[in-house]
Formats: sequence, structure tokens, C-alpha cells
Amino acid sequence: MDLGQKLDHSAVAVVDKRDKEFDLILLKQFELGTEYGSVLGYLKLLSENLHDLRRTMIDQTGVGETFMSMAISSGLKNARGIVLSQPKKQDVMTFLKHCMEDGLVHIPYDREFTNELNIERFGLEATGKLKFSHPSGTHDDRLWAFALAVYYARLQPTEYHPVAAVNRYPRPENLCPQLPRSLWQT
Repeated sequence: MDLGQKLDHSAVAVVDKRDKEFDLILLKQFELGTEYGSVLGYLKLLSENLHDLRRTMIDQTGVGETFMSMAISSGLKNARGIVLSQPKKQDVMTFLKHCMEDGLVHIPYDREFTNELNIERFGLEATGKLKFSHPSGTHDDRLWAFALAVYYARLQPTEYHPVAAVNRYPRPENLCPQLPRSLWQT
């Protein structure tokens, strides 16, 4: 999720990862001026309907920190914040670029979104870091929401391996062998 309200739009992208490929399955841009409460309500509804939603990444740069607090207190599952510093933006966009070059990203045709992808600019600063921008009168909010979704979908989920142990005759020394013997006897 990329947040905005007055000058920029809030935008949400959902990516489905299959092996090493990424499918854009949802891309939503909110109208300018949409209250953050409405955006949060949309995210909660999305989270409830997508039961296997692994993670909700929220750009917490600027106003995003307040939004993150709202998201966590409202019970939004798996919400994580990210501060999009210049080095992090470079990592995110470089990863997206390589995935697109390798044919690993699948996007349904949307002329406006395609334009948004194509007009993003970057320039090399004196520090050697890339700076991203878009022409005046245009927006890159959906691009950043999508780029964040792809970037964080690359991470493998931690696997859950349940373990069960059965002991027909439980004794304290079997349950807590690290405790001193004097505590076993009551």
C-alpha cells in the first residue's frame, strides 16, 4: 500500500506469487481526499476476504506512521510498515525491473497503469543513488503499491511445522527434565 490523500492517491496492489512469478490480481487507487479511515476499512475487508493474505506492507513514510498505528490498533492482520528511503526505493524498483525483464511479472492490461509504469523517471544523484520521480500532473502511487507488493512477495513465508509428543504416563521428570529432582516430588 502506498498512502496519499491530498496531492497523491492512496493505492493498494495485491500480488499472487507462484514459484518465482508474480501475478497482479488487484490494483486499487482511491480518489484524492479519501479519508484514511475508509482506506483502512478497505484493507480490513480485503484481509478478511483473502484468507491466505500473507502480509500487508504499508509505506509508512510521512503520514504512514500514523496510519500504521491505526492499522495495528484496528486489528489488521500481518500489517507491516516500511520507510521508503532512497536506498530502499532503489532496491524495490531494481527488483521489479529485473523481474519484469525476466518475464516473471504478469499484469492485466490497463492503459492508465501501463502509462504510470512507463513515465516513472529516475536520475543519478551526486551521491550515486537513484532518485525516482514522475512528471508534473501525473501520479506513481499504483506503481509504488505494485512494486512494494512484488518486492515483499519475493520473501518465502516461514514454514509452520507442528510437533506433537504423546506420553501415556506423564511424569514431571519427563515433562520438565531441566528442573532439579527435588522439585519433582510433591
